[in-house]
Amino acid sequence: MERQVELYIQGLSDLELIEYTRTATHLPEALEFARVELAGRELPPDHLKDIDEQLQLRKEARDEEARAIAAEPLNWEWRIATFLCGLYFAIPFLLFVPAWRKFREEGAERKYKEMWVSALIGFCLQPILILVRIPPWSWLRALI
Repeated sequence: MERQVELYIQGLSDLELIEYTRTATHLPEALEFARVELAGRELPPDHLKDIDEQLQLRKEARDEEARAIAAEPLNWEWRIATFLCGLYFAIPFLLFVPAWRKFREEGAERKYKEMWVSALIGFCLQPILILVRIPPWSWLRALI
């Protein structure tokens, strides 16, 4: 393990160190070093209890933030853009793939789903417009 990682772990506060040891995304060597560092600090049980409470509050705050992000609606500009992409044979969908991936990675589930719904509505509307002999590109002339 690199010396920089050891120095980083040694510089963590008690709260950050305990949180670090409870995170499974770190390298096993770093986690083992963090556990040894935590044991070496010999924290009293009442201090550990306070730290556990603080960690629980942090976790609840992160969970609440994640719920807020997931429930945030998609704005109208994005809805209209994805609707038009669906309306025009889904070819422009490629432009929105990065946005869909970003929303998915950020946990913005509502935005992710609303983009797909808007695109699907546009895509399903296209055959109907063709059946009633209204070409989708005529809408653009009416808007311009």
